[in-house]
Amino acid sequence: MMGPVRDFHFDCRHMLWSRPCRYHKEEGVRCGECPHYDPVRSRILLVKLAADGDVLRTTGILPVLAREFPGAHVTWATAASAAPLLENHPLVDRILVTGRGVPPEFLAEEFDLVICPDADPFSAALAAVARTGRRRGYTLADNGVVRPLSRGAREWLAMGLDDGLKRAGTRTYQEILEDVVELAEKPGPPELYLTEEERKRAGEFRGEAGIPGDRPLVGLNTGAGARWPLKQWTYEGFLELGRRLVKRGCSILLLGGPSEEERNRRLSEEGGKGFFDAGSRNPVRDFAARLALCDVLVTGDTLALHLGVAAGIPVVALFGPTSSAEIDLFGRGSKIVPEGLDCLCCYRTRCDRKPSCMDLITVDRVYSEVERWLP
Repeated sequence: MMGPVRDFHFDCRHMLWSRPCRYHKEEGVRCGECPHYDPVRSRILLVKLAADGDVLRTTGILPVLAREFPGAHVTWATAASAAPLLENHPLVDRILVTGRGVPPEFLAEEFDLVICPDADPFSAALAAVARTGRRRGYTLADNGVVRPLSRGAREWLAMGLDDGLKRAGTRTYQEILEDVVELAEKPGPPELYLTEEERKRAGEFRGEAGIPGDRPLVGLNTGAGARWPLKQWTYEGFLELGRRLVKRGCSILLLGGPSEEERNRRLSEEGGKGFFDAGSRNPVRDFAARLALCDVLVTGDTLALHLGVAAGIPVVALFGPTSSAEIDLFGRGSKIVPEGLDCLCCYRTRCDRKPSCMDLITVDRVYSEVERWLP
C-alpha cells in the first residue's frame, strides 16, 4: 500500500513535474523539507526567436528583469538554432523551442507578463495568443497588423521599415531595447554560461592542436552568416593580417561554420606555421568555448561578435552594410567602419559597388586595432 501523500511545493521553481528535482537527486532532500525551496512570485514569457546573434545579445535583459521582478519564473520561446545559447543560464527557467507552431504551453498557462521585442509577425502572433493581462513590445492585431505597445516600439518598427532612419540611428541595441519593452534600466552585455565540461573540451582541443600557451592567441572569425554575405571581410585581408600577427609573435585561431570550412582550410594551408583551424562543424556551444580561448577576436557583425562580448574578449569588429551604432562593445574592443561612403548601413544582400565597403577596410587599420588590445 502507498504511504500518505506528502505536501509538495508545487510553486517551487525547481519543480520538474515528471522527475525529481536536481537537489533531491544530488543531496537527497525531500520536497516540503528542502532548504532550496524557491517560490515563484510571477511568471514571465519572453518571445525572442531569431537570429542567433540577436537572441544572444538580448540575454542582457535577464538581470534587469530579475531586479524588476524578484522571484520571477522566466520562460524563453526561441528557434531551435538559438536554444543552445540559452542553456545553463541561471535566469532562464524554461526554454520553449518553436518553429511555425504555437507551443501548447502558450494556450494552457497564464503569464503575468509577455515580452516580445521583435516586430516579426509570427513573434507578435505568439505574444498575442499567450494568455496574459500584460504585454510589452509588440503584439498582433485581429487584422494582421503588428501593433507596437510603446513609443520605443513604434520608433524601432519605423527604423526597420525605413533605411534612412536606420542609417541615421545612433543608439545601441541595449538602449533601444530598454525603450521597446519599457525596462527599468538599460540591459547589459550578452550572457553565455559555458559549463566546466565545455571549457575542458576547449582546453583539450588547444593541447591536441598544439597551440602554444605562451603566445597571444588571436581569433579570426572569417564568415558572416548566410543572410548578409556582404558583411564578410576579404580572404586576402584575413590572410595578410594573420601573417603579420604571427610575425609579431601571435598564434592565429581560424573560426567559422560549415560555410567557412573550405575558406579556413585554405587560410590554414597558406598561412602555415602559427595558423590553427578551430574546426567548422562544432556545435555552437563548443564553438563558443573555443572562441573564448582567444585573447583578441577579429570578426564581422555576426554571432561570433556577440559571443566575444559575452566572453569578455576584446573584439575588433568590422562593419559595412550593417549598423555599427547599434553594437555596444562595452569598452572592450574597437569598431572599424570604412570612411568616405554614403551608402553604409544599407542592409543589402547584393552590391554592385567595386570596391565594396568591406573591401575598403585595410589590413593596416585592423592590425593597428588588434595590437592595441593584445595582452
